[in-house]
Amino acid sequence: MEIIKDPSNQEEKTPEPGSFPVLGSVTPTDQMPRDPETEQKNKAMRGRMFVLNEMVQTERDYVKDLGVIVEGFMRRIGEKGVPEEMTGKDKIVFGNIHQIYDWHKEFFLCEIEKCLQDQDRLAELFIKHERRLHMYVIYCQNKPRSEFVVAEYDAFFEEVQQEVNSRLSISDYLIKPIQRITKYQLLLKDFLKYSTKAGLDCKEIEKAVDLMSLVPKQCNDMMNLGRLQGYEGKLTAQGKLLQQDTFFVTEQDSGVLSRSKERRVFLFEQIVIFSELLRKGSSTPGYQFKKSIKVSYLSMEEHVDSDPCKFVLSCRGSSERLMLQAANIDIKKEWVQSIRELLDMQINFLTALQNPQEYQKKESGGTLSRQLSNSSRSSSSHPSTPLKPNTAPNGSPTHKPNKHVEEELDEEECNGLSLVLVMQDYNAVKEDEICVVVGEKVQILASNQQNMCLVYRPANSQSPAAEGWVPGHVLSSTR
Repeated sequence: MEIIKDPSNQEEKTPEPGSFPVLGSVTPTDQMPRDPETEQKNKAMRGRMFVLNEMVQTERDYVKDLGVIVEGFMRRIGEKGVPEEMTGKDKIVFGNIHQIYDWHKEFFLCEIEKCLQDQDRLAELFIKHERRLHMYVIYCQNKPRSEFVVAEYDAFFEEVQQEVNSRLSISDYLIKPIQRITKYQLLLKDFLKYSTKAGLDCKEIEKAVDLMSLVPKQCNDMMNLGRLQGYEGKLTAQGKLLQQDTFFVTEQDSGVLSRSKERRVFLFEQIVIFSELLRKGSSTPGYQFKKSIKVSYLSMEEHVDSDPCKFVLSCRGSSERLMLQAANIDIKKEWVQSIRELLDMQINFLTALQNPQEYQKKESGGTLSRQLSNSSRSSSSHPSTPLKPNTAPNGSPTHKPNKHVEEELDEEECNGLSLVLVMQDYNAVKEDEICVVVGEKVQILASNQQNMCLVYRPANSQSPAAEGWVPGHVLSSTR
């Protein structure tokens, strides 16, 4: 399933006279000869304001639409109940849309409206909250399953639609988050176009455009992954999806070579997944899970059989080797580079964990805590410390919990901010939350009106570094 492109016309728009009262109107006495360059700049600035007004208005409309889902459909279904055979499936229908609604209603809409008074805030807003917008990736991963349930119980949802007096069907509303995440990049591209014509510094806007072009692509990728069957793990816990491509894969175990098979391979920050393509040639392909290798056990051979398109992945502690043949050398280079960066990060992480003081001496221009903090912001979590693997039925290694903490970070400061003590255990219940344990120390990055705290937990020998939300009451009140 492709992300639906917003049908609105993205050609250059000419604002109607009086469309922007904030800029003031021009009286006949003000009309004096102007040079073409000034006229061009003024026209471009009016175009920027036009785009910004459109972003604000469409954001308001979007929040209203999300409200129809959450306060209309979801509330009515909660009151009415669901058919017995549908029990539990209503959560699949809506995914994390309540989380998306709360964030846009309580925070993002207000921030975009502030840009009307300060247009330069717009790019910074998207750059700062790019990671937060990855909740759309999670939504899109669930979308194929949602569509299946809605189609299966279409009569029930039509009945609910009538009861909430909605003109549009639930399917029409559930597609709106996907349309919205695409709309952002289109509006930002227009904003960049007018900013360039106005001769303004566009570095931050270009960065925002680049970031917001990646998120819809990742949404498309995750919608494909939503059709992955047979994988029992939690894909949203595996970090960002870095690469996905089709390879011819040859398996070698104890010297015995298998026949080369076509496989769709997904590279996450924490795991590599091999799958078989189902419904080949269909517009909605499916995938059957075959095997996986955790990055913390991953080894790579970059050069095989003098073939520039081949490389080998293997699992440490296992005799199995997987030889991947890419369609061309460019795909192989991209994969090898991505995997090499993951393995290098893993080595640096383990070195820092085992001997933080020595690692600090070797690092120029940064402390260990800053190194770990930066890494945690580019990844949902680090590859976990390699422990002695047990072989699961599918050949993937599993971890035994380590009962002894070999090394502890003796840093009482993290990125210049003090650490606070976790006073009680907390298990994450939402995608953007993290689990914490009594006795751990975390850095508070932010808090909200619901007394939830965004925290950064430094790495230790049992857990990788992580960042996410926890309730404020589980943290010590003293710092």
